[in-house]
Amino acid sequence: MTEPESPSGPPSDSPASGPVPRPSRSGPRYGNEAIAPYFFLIIFGAALIAVGYVLLPFLGDMVIALVAVLLLTRHYERLLRALGNRPVLASGLTVAVLVVVVAVPVALVGSALLADIRRAAVTWGGPEAYVTLNDWTSENGRVARALANFAQRTGLPISPEAIGDAVVDAARALSQGLYKRANSFVSGVFQFALHGVITLFSIFYLLIQGEKLRTYLFRLSPLAGDEDQLFLNKLGEVGRAILIGNGIGSSLQGLVAGLAWAVVGLSSPVLWGLVMAVAAFLPLVGVAAVVVPATFYLWFAGRHLVAVGFFIFCMGQSFLFEYGLKPRLMGSSMRMNSLLVFLSLLGGILGFGAPGILYGPLIMTLFLAVAQLYETRYQQRIATRLAGGAPAEGGFGKPSGS
Repeated sequence: MTEPESPSGPPSDSPASGPVPRPSRSGPRYGNEAIAPYFFLIIFGAALIAVGYVLLPFLGDMVIALVAVLLLTRHYERLLRALGNRPVLASGLTVAVLVVVVAVPVALVGSALLADIRRAAVTWGGPEAYVTLNDWTSENGRVARALANFAQRTGLPISPEAIGDAVVDAARALSQGLYKRANSFVSGVFQFALHGVITLFSIFYLLIQGEKLRTYLFRLSPLAGDEDQLFLNKLGEVGRAILIGNGIGSSLQGLVAGLAWAVVGLSSPVLWGLVMAVAAFLPLVGVAAVVVPATFYLWFAGRHLVAVGFFIFCMGQSFLFEYGLKPRLMGSSMRMNSLLVFLSLLGGILGFGAPGILYGPLIMTLFLAVAQLYETRYQQRIATRLAGGAPAEGGFGKPSGS
């Protein structure tokens, strides 16, 4: 029979043997504690990348929803108080108003736009368009005569035949491009509707849980509370400037210019009105990118008075909206150099497509906010750290006294 172990033997694994003493700082457990923060950072970074990959297809929807919530929060809070502090009902009514005010007009304009694209494709691809263009660019045509006079005065070697071929090729390419756009427009309706529903659901839940989410993110951020709030304020300012100021002003420019387009008898007013509305977002370009070619078209068609009237009216209303209405709607929300606005809008459109109208100025404004924080709070601290001195009072990441 085996004799029991003496008390002086090694400790037993049974609970009766008492708690196991903590290992010394030089033991293996201390080594794990030393690398635990780095291991956690690796896991945290991998989790962020994975979540970002999952949510990447809906990033634009969430950005639009966040900007919309920042703009609607004040109205939502008023409605919440009026309804006796019932957040689900208040958020639902807010989203319903958005559907009526935004989604329904977008659907109607989209339907009219599709019909216009198809008509334009048929017009520019039909035989009548080629006959008209050949008449204009033939030896005795209006365009050919104008080019011949211009070449005679300047001495430039301009061939009417080459111009005619280029115009006909451009019309053919335009017709084919419009056909492709019409087909892609139809196939993208379901995708557009899906993103619209996701955006509305995001707005619904962000209105209800927005304050809790803001508090949670501020608690995670190592920045001071007022610095975190600065980024949120900048996001709201850009949203107000782009969606309300630039959006309403540019839409009205496109609407009025589209009506003038229809009055003078030009085809596809919805299509070109939308193009002019998009062009009106660009401060150094505007509706002139479409109005000037259309004016030349009317002039060479022999409608000289109509061309002059069309040009004066469209550019005049653009001037009023651009320098009268837009600054009032935008207020002081987006005080940015016009060149930076132009480059951020154009770069955003080239990089992200249509959502770049919002993303470009947003990225530029966030960069300017970071530059402002660096100049006012972090420049001296970073310089002190790099010089080997002690950090300023209040720590490296927090302002003094926070």
